Amino acid sequence: MTMAKPALVTLLTDFGTADPYVAAMKGVILRACPAATIVDISHDIPPQDVTAAALVLAQAAPYFPPGTLHVVVVDPTVGTDRRILAGRFAGQLFLFPDNGVITFVAETMAMQVLAVVRAAESAGTASVSMTFHGRDVFAPLAGQILNGLDIARLGPQPSTYKTLDLPRPIEQEDRLIGRVIYADRFGNLISNVPAEAVRRRWLDTGRLIVSCAGRQVGPIQATYAHAKEGEALALFNSMGLLEVAVNRGSAAQKLAAGVGSEVIVMEARHERQ
Repeated sequence: MTMAKPALVTLLTDFGTADPYVAAMKGVILRACPAATIVDISHDIPPQDVTAAALVLAQAAPYFPPGTLHVVVVDPTVGTDRRILAGRFAGQLFLFPDNGVITFVAETMAMQVLAVVRAAESAGTASVSMTFHGRDVFAPLAGQILNGLDIARLGPQPSTYKTLDLPRPIEQEDRLIGRVIYADRFGNLISNVPAEAVRRRWLDTGRLIVSCAGRQVGPIQATYAHAKEGEALALFNSMGLLEVAVNRGSAAQKLAAGVGSEVIVMEARHERQ
């Protein structure tokens, strides 16, 4: 006899793992759909950091198989009249608060939002905590979707949804100016400067110098080990973005930099101007 393929759901939150919040969500999902397979994308998103969550979601979700449901609970405005949305891309489903966390998925994956959910009306539990919609709204809805509920039945298709107002790289005559938008656990500083934008402007990237937070980093390297241990470097990372790093160290600590720090790319002949 052929076994039914278990439903696959991912969780992305800022709850951490020291408290019972993630386990409570998983318990509700498994009670509704015992055959579910739950994958943790991350629970270490900095508290209330919607931008970080948006970036992590867009970098992880495309690698999951069709039919996956991605549940995102980074929700600083929980308990307000903010909407909960459900959307689809390439056969994958997303359930998320309407706070901009879907921004990178929408921009890079042509996200189609199909449904809007009002939390109080759609909760699957007897009572809804105003401070824990992850357990009392998102998890019950996830269970229903995993059991076959068509997200189009959750509510009307919204005419719009929120996106983050993120800084874009600034192009000047001799340089490209960006900002750090994410710092990972290694202390690598990921900027908003796409590799494609740099290569489009300069055919020879070997002539470029990068600085971060007012300190020179050096040329763009192919990988971390091309710098000496403890030295800073710049490279194009697996996300296709310009990254500032330190070989076997933390760029965030060495350069005293973080989210919002300025990153400048320019030709080497301009480095002292």
